[in-house]
Amino acid sequence: MNKDKQKLNYNQSLEKRNRIDHSISSIENLPNELFNEIFDYLGAYHMHQAFSNLNYRFQRLINSSSLLFKITFRRSTPEQMIRVNNNQILSIHFLSSIHTKTISSSDFDSSFNRLESLIFHSIEPDILISVLSKLTHLPRLFSLTINIGNMSADLTDIYRSIFDLPKLKYIRSIAKAPEVSVFLPFCIHKQINNIKHLIMNHSITLNNLFSILSYTTQVENLSFTHKMCRTFDTELMSSIMLPNLTHLSIYGTDLRFDAFEIFITKIHSKLKVLSLENPAKDMNYLNADRWEKFILKYLSQLEKFHLICEFHGSCRRSTSNSFNSSFWIERQWIFEIEINLDIFIYSIHPYKKRWFEYDSQYTMINSSKFMQIILTITCYTDEWYYLRRILTAGEVYHLKINDEIFSTELIRMLNLLPYLDSLQLSSVRLSNLTNMINEEREILSMVTCQNQITKVYLRKMIQIEDIYFLIDQCPRMTYLKVDFSNHMDIEVNIPKILMKINTKYNHHIRLLCFRVVVADEKLVENLKRLIHFEKFFSDYKIKRVFDDIYIECK
Repeated sequence: MNKDKQKLNYNQSLEKRNRIDHSISSIENLPNELFNEIFDYLGAYHMHQAFSNLNYRFQRLINSSSLLFKITFRRSTPEQMIRVNNNQILSIHFLSSIHTKTISSSDFDSSFNRLESLIFHSIEPDILISVLSKLTHLPRLFSLTINIGNMSADLTDIYRSIFDLPKLKYIRSIAKAPEVSVFLPFCIHKQINNIKHLIMNHSITLNNLFSILSYTTQVENLSFTHKMCRTFDTELMSSIMLPNLTHLSIYGTDLRFDAFEIFITKIHSKLKVLSLENPAKDMNYLNADRWEKFILKYLSQLEKFHLICEFHGSCRRSTSNSFNSSFWIERQWIFEIEINLDIFIYSIHPYKKRWFEYDSQYTMINSSKFMQIILTITCYTDEWYYLRRILTAGEVYHLKINDEIFSTELIRMLNLLPYLDSLQLSSVRLSNLTNMINEEREILSMVTCQNQITKVYLRKMIQIEDIYFLIDQCPRMTYLKVDFSNHMDIEVNIPKILMKINTKYNHHIRLLCFRVVVADEKLVENLKRLIHFEKFFSDYKIKRVFDDIYIECK
C-alpha cells in the first residue's frame, strides 16, 4: 500500500479502533472493517496463506466483492497458490520471466472488470503482443507497464496495440537494448485514446517520436530517451498540437540544442515542467542568454526547469555570465557547477532550501544572493585551478567541497573566489603553517583580511584545531555549523569552540548549530548549565530542532 495512503487510513481509523470494546479477547471478535484494513496491507498470496479456508467468516470476507486484490507474481511465488475471483483483482504485477506460462494462458476477458493496472517484466515481445490483443475489452485498465529487458525488438506492433486500448491513461515502456525501433506512420485521423502519461524508457529518434505523438495528442506527461539519427530531417517533423502537455523529460545524448529548439517549437504545448539530462556535449545548453530568449518566446508558462550537462576536462569552455541575472533570480532557478575529477557537471534546478538559509530566528532568509551560482567540488584534484576558465569567480557565492582538502589548498581556492558568502567542507586537514613559503603566507594574510564568508559548515571535525582555523580565517563569520558523531565529542569540544569565539574580541558570530545524531533534551540542559557556569554568553537562546542544537547569541 502507498505510504501516504497507509498514514491517511491509519489516522482516519484511529477513532474507530478507540471505540472497539476493550473486553475483546479473541481476534475473531474484531470487526470486519479492521480486517479489511489488515488485508489491504497484505498481498493476495500472503493473505490466502493466512486466512483462506480458516473458517466460514474469513472465507466470506475474502470472497466479498468489496475486497480488491493486488496480485504480485515474484520469482518465488507459486502460481497455484493464487486463486481469486477475477472481479476482485485490482492489479497484477508479473515481476519475473518464469511466469510466462501464466501470462500466455491468461484470458483477461471482461470478467476482469475491476482490473486497473498491469505490469510485465522481462516479457518477450511476441508474447506481449498476444496479451495486448486480449486487453481491449477491459473497462478499467488505466495503467500498463511493459519491460522487455535487454532484448532487441521492433516495438511498432506493440505500440499499435497499446494505442487500441481505449481506457489506458498511463503507459510506461522499458527496453535497455540500443537496437530498439518504432516505425509508425503519422496518424492522420483522430485517434481515440485517453493516454495522459507516456513514459518511454528506451531510445527513440525525434522523427519516430513525432509519429507516436500523433496517436497521443491528449498526453500531459511525456518522457523519452533521445536517439540520434543520421537521417534526421526537420521537414519530417510536422507540427503537432499537444495542448495538454505540461511535463516534459528528455534523457540520452546527441540532442543538440538547435534540434531541441525545433522540437519544442513543433509540439505547440504549454509546458510547466521541463527536465533535460545529458542531452549532448553542446555548450549552447550553457548559454544563459539564449535560454532566456527561448523560454520567454516559447515556454512562457514554464514553472520548473531542470538541466544536467556533463563535460570532460578536454571539452571545458567558458560559460555565460548571465545565470545570475534577474531572469533566473525571479524564477528561483539555481545554476550549479560540480567538479568531479576531470568531469564538469553543470546543472540548473528549482530553488530548494539549503543549510545556510537561516537567520537568527531559524527562519528561511529570502535574498537574491542565495539565487547565485553554487560551486561543488567532489573528488578534489588540481582541476579547480581551471575555475577562471569556466566562469567569472565573482559569480560564485557558495562553495561546497565534498572531499577532504588541505588547508593551504583551501586558502588558494578562496583566493580565487573573493565573494563567497558560504563555505561547506567535508573535512579540512591542517597543513604545517611554519613550512609555508612567503607567497603562501601573503595569500593567507590577504584571504583572511578580504574574504566575505559569513556562513561555514564543517561536516567532519578531525581535531578541534580545524574549527579554530576556520574561525580565524573567516573573521566575518556570523553562522557556524559543525557535525559531531556523539555526545562525548559535543560536550568536550563545544566549550573549546565557545572559548575560542570569546577570545576574538571583534567576532561576528551570532548563530551556532551543532548536529549530533543522538541529540536530546538532556544534552540541551547540559549545555545550558555549561554556558551559564562558564559565562560564555550573557544573553542567548538555545533550542533543539531534531538533531540540530542551535545557540543564538544576542
